[in-house]
Parts: sequence; structure tokens; C-alpha cells
Amino acid sequence: MASLAELLRRHPSGFGTARPLAAGGKPLFASELNRLLVDETGEVLVWAVSDRFSTATITDQFKAEAAEYHRRYAAADHFEGLFRQAIAEAGVAIPQAPLVLDLGSGSGANSVVPFRRLAPDAWIVAVDLSGELLALLADYVRREANPERVTCVRMDAVNPKLTPGVFDLVIGASILHHLDEPDVGIARAGRALKPGGHAIFFEPFAGWAIVRLALERVLAEAALRKAPLDPVVEETLRSIVRDIAVRSHLQRKEIDFSQLDDKWLFARAYVENAAKKAGFTEVRIVPLNDHATLYRDTVAVQLRLTTGRDDLQLPAWAIDVIDSFDAALNMHGKRELMLEGAIVLTKGAGREPRAG
Repeated sequence: MASLAELLRRHPSGFGTARPLAAGGKPLFASELNRLLVDETGEVLVWAVSDRFSTATITDQFKAEAAEYHRRYAAADHFEGLFRQAIAEAGVAIPQAPLVLDLGSGSGANSVVPFRRLAPDAWIVAVDLSGELLALLADYVRREANPERVTCVRMDAVNPKLTPGVFDLVIGASILHHLDEPDVGIARAGRALKPGGHAIFFEPFAGWAIVRLALERVLAEAALRKAPLDPVVEETLRSIVRDIAVRSHLQRKEIDFSQLDDKWLFARAYVENAAKKAGFTEVRIVPLNDHATLYRDTVAVQLRLTTGRDDLQLPAWAIDVIDSFDAALNMHGKRELMLEGAIVLTKGAGREPRAG
């Protein structure tokens, strides 16, 4: 059986007979690929699409600090649960051996790894702007079963050089909110999919404003009580508040987002409008968090992720403040004002891919 790497070239060997992954024997990319990372045997671990017109940028945490980023944010078990929840609640049927495009793969820990558990026969093209993170994924995959079923390609997630209408499924574990123009990313997903194909994205939503309000209350209460927080904790809470405020800013032209990794907190209407413009006929948004201590747990996780430390804690009175926000909303309210959601999109049957 041919590996995906063989299918990436403009004229892949044995494409039409060994494994017709795309209708009519189409190549997966509309341009040649370059070898970016090769192992000691000459096997290509990471390919690259040359794109001199791309203006996308990434910060050092995705490049020089890639290993630390992977260590801090890898959560394969968690994302496996999210995939299962999204697929079940949206009623999506996954083919036996789908051809999958993973946009913004990173190290693959939150996308490729959990999805292969659900669909071990899947063929996955993992793309990301960070060659360093893809190198981590390639090194992991070659030690697992069927490594030929995953191919890593460095490219901008909104690059139009993917062949239209060949993928069964597009996935993205926290990619759209990193993009300058998420609507373009949604459009590229729609273009890449076959008619009837699905896209599944996991993204943050505007419900984070409630976390912001809770933390602002904690900071104000600390001043009123004259009970200073641990300096690291206080600065971390302030940074989280600033981050949420910036990403919630309606007048986006007033802010330079180019140096920010996290750029968006989405509203349902934005996603729905972008999806419909991209040719998706079904848009389902599945809230992913609704438990009784949602905001308390979220703040604890953010303290750990932001600082990389497990020993930081809020005082009891601060936890009580956050618990009051948890108590103010029932499960239905938390789902309506969700922090995180699965965006499940279906491309209309017979829809022709858009050019460009």
C-alpha cells in the first residue's frame, strides 16, 4: 500500500491503483512539496509547501520553544473525549478509512493522536506553520503502528494550494482563534472537503467574559480586604483578564493582533455566517463545558497553564467569589454562554469547491 507521502507529489506513483484516496486520482496539493526534515535513512519526516506570499506569523513558543509548548498543552485524553462528544452530539458518521486534513496540527498531541484512537485506519495530512512542532509529531508517529498513514506538511493553514474537494474530514484542535482571519480558515476547510464532508473544530467562545468578570471581582475584593494575593497569582489573574478583554474587543482594527498567539473568542453568529459563506449547509455548535464547578476549575487550569506551575492556589475567600459565579448559572446557562465549543460543519452534497 502506498504511503501518503507518495501521494503528495504532483504525479504520485501508483496513486490510482494502490490507493485512490482522491476521486479521479487527484494529487492532494496543487504544487510541489520540498523536503524539510529527513531522517538518517533518507526518509522524509516533514514536507513543506513553498509560499512566498503568506503573511502568517507565529511566535517563538511555536518554534524555538516548541518542546515546552508541547509539554504544557498536550492533552490527548482530553481531546479524545471532546472528539467523541462532538461526533456523538452532532450525529456525524465517520467513514471507515477517511482521508483527513488536520489544520494547525502542532505536535499532533491534541488532534492526530486522539483522532487515530477513534479512527485507526484514517489517512491524515497534518499541516502547521511550525516545522518544529511537526518534527515532534513525525518523530512520535514513526514509532507507532502504521506511520505511513500520517504525513506532516509545513504550510499556512489558509494556504489555497490544497486540491479542492478531496478530503472526507477536516479537523482542527484550537486553530481558528490563532488566525488573523478565521473566516478564511473555515473557507479553506470547505474548499478542501468533498461534498457531504465534515469539518470539526474546537474553539473558545465569548463565554470567557464571565471568567473575566469573576477574576476582576477577585482582584477588587483583594484590594477591599487589604489581603494581597501571591504576586505571581495576582499578575497571572491580571494577564488572563487582559487577554480576555483584548480577544473580546469589537473594534479589532484598533489593536495589533499580529504578535498575539490567541486572537479570538467567538460568537455563534460569527461562526454561522462564516460557515454559510464557505458553502457549509449545516452548522452545529456543541458546548463542551457545563459542570457545577466550571469557572473554579477553569481558573485553576489557567493558573497552571499560564505559569507552568502546579503549586499556585487562590485563597479560600477568592474561591468563594468564583464559586458564586458558578452558582449563578445552571448547566443550561453555562452551555448557552459556553467557554469552549465544538464547531461541526457539513458541506452540502453536490457543492462545487470554490476557486482561490
